[in-house]
Amino acid sequence: MDQYQDKILDHNYDGIQEFDNPMPGWWKAIFVLTVIWAAVYLIGIELNIIPRYGDDLKAGQDELLAMRQAHEKSQPKIVVDDAMLLAALGDADKLAQGKEVFLTNCASCHGNVAQGGIGPNLTDDFWLYGQKPIEIHKTISKGTANGMPPWESVLPPEEVVSLVVFVSSTRGTNPAGAKEPQGEKYDPPSKDSSETEKPDEKAPTPAEESKG
Repeated sequence: MDQYQDKILDHNYDGIQEFDNPMPGWWKAIFVLTVIWAAVYLIGIELNIIPRYGDDLKAGQDELLAMRQAHEKSQPKIVVDDAMLLAALGDADKLAQGKEVFLTNCASCHGNVAQGGIGPNLTDDFWLYGQKPIEIHKTISKGTANGMPPWESVLPPEEVVSLVVFVSSTRGTNPAGAKEPQGEKYDPPSKDSSETEKPDEKAPTPAEESKG
């Protein structure tokens, strides 16, 4: 304790003064160890003994990719076509799943009820990239040049299908505060238009014509 004396140094910083005492031994030891570790770390980086950040990041990404590929191989492959999507439109479970996926991933741009925001309104009859289920699936999967990301690299295939089901269900809901229409108008075919027109009257026979 003789080395510690109540001798105040001859300087003053805004009323703050300090004693002329040596630094604690534990503090010096930590400082020396830090300098030694810095030298070891630098040599290890240069000799590739210690992995660099980029290498460590790539290894992590490769591991994640391998896990994703293994998961995809273990799942049955989903073949997406018009028939498959049209059949899915009436699935209540897919509709519920699609709503949950939409609220989690899409509502920030399209609104909580698909009324539009940064992205277009999905509830009217105007479409920028096609209104058919297969066209909606392509738009979600591949993204667009106007800023929508390709979700096929983020969402599992079954969740993309469920989104198609939900988006298709929002058409005609007309929520409050909906964004103005964008794109081309799509007029759903009426039920009557697909039926063959029936003649109003039975065609007259030759005998009936001769009577006239």
